[in-house]
Amino acid sequence: MQVKTFTGPDTKTVLGRIKQEMGLDAVILSKHEGNGENGPWCEMTAGLERAVKTLDAGGNGNGKNAASPAGWNEWHREWSLIKEHLLVLMKPGIRLEDLSPRQRVALEYLEREGVEGTVLLDLFGRLRSTPHASVLEPLSDMVSVKPWEESHWPERVHAVAGPYGAGKTSTLVRMALSLRSRRPDMSICIVNADSERGNGRLLLKHYAELSDMAYREASDGVSLANVLRESRQFDRVLIDLPGLGRQDSFSALSTRMGLCAAQDMAVHLVLAPSYAPQQMASFMRQYANGCAGSIIWTKLDEACTFGAVVNMAVSSGLPVSALSFGPGLKNTLTPARDVMLWRLLFKHQLPCDTPSRGDAAI
Repeated sequence: MQVKTFTGPDTKTVLGRIKQEMGLDAVILSKHEGNGENGPWCEMTAGLERAVKTLDAGGNGNGKNAASPAGWNEWHREWSLIKEHLLVLMKPGIRLEDLSPRQRVALEYLEREGVEGTVLLDLFGRLRSTPHASVLEPLSDMVSVKPWEESHWPERVHAVAGPYGAGKTSTLVRMALSLRSRRPDMSICIVNADSERGNGRLLLKHYAELSDMAYREASDGVSLANVLRESRQFDRVLIDLPGLGRQDSFSALSTRMGLCAAQDMAVHLVLAPSYAPQQMASFMRQYANGCAGSIIWTKLDEACTFGAVVNMAVSSGLPVSALSFGPGLKNTLTPARDVMLWRLLFKHQLPCDTPSRGDAAI
């Protein structure tokens, strides 16, 4: 990112200089105003992510649809179709009889659960070389877990991103309540950066007041930078980021909101396993490449299959940090553990359910 500081007598003059030198894609990272010996002054720091900006068909770098090069969507559809045909051709070559009965049953179950063919091929290759190994051994290598706990997530600022309707805002409240329950003395600031949805604003503000937490709003990069500067006094800052439209990308949102310049921050992608595979693939293209944090799975009690948990972990490389379930906000989010994922995947057992005697025999 190219970062530069501009000064002038007023905001309008400084914005004009930024626009002239860096263009319309520049993001305001900070703003300071005051009065000196020579009168009022204004200082702004602007950033420009050169890697995000691309050329349109006419060769103009206007930044529109910057996250995807020309023809990307068409190319992706063609590649998805080719991959499906390749999997159909390769499937007869998967000799399940080469596996032990226990491994064969596990692979057949995972296929019914919605685990993608590419993941099953990888599993088959790993299991064939170790005929007596449990299917959980290669799965543990492919699906990483990083529990939502201070020892694993020391970052002071945590942002939640995800599609509208996935439970992003309620997940942020659950995260705040979980932190407060573990450390009652922790000072927490909740930041609402999703200014377009009034219901989310009311929910965040309401629970912040009830739980004695600070509440702030930030609708653009300047206000978010000011809030983050002010919030250095808090132990944890939780930010509710806006959802994305169909043609948007998280990298573009990150540039617009100034997240690229934020330090000591982790971004968590909130998803529900009930989305269709095609929709999950779309979310993967929009979010996962820009979310350098984890995946939080929500609405587990509303899903009937959980193959998406494996698919997204493998395709994104992001660890699973937390699992959320139930309509309430208290005690409905738990740090993820390996055994929780396997109970969920193979037994459809929610984290709140009582473990059965046979869980060890997955």
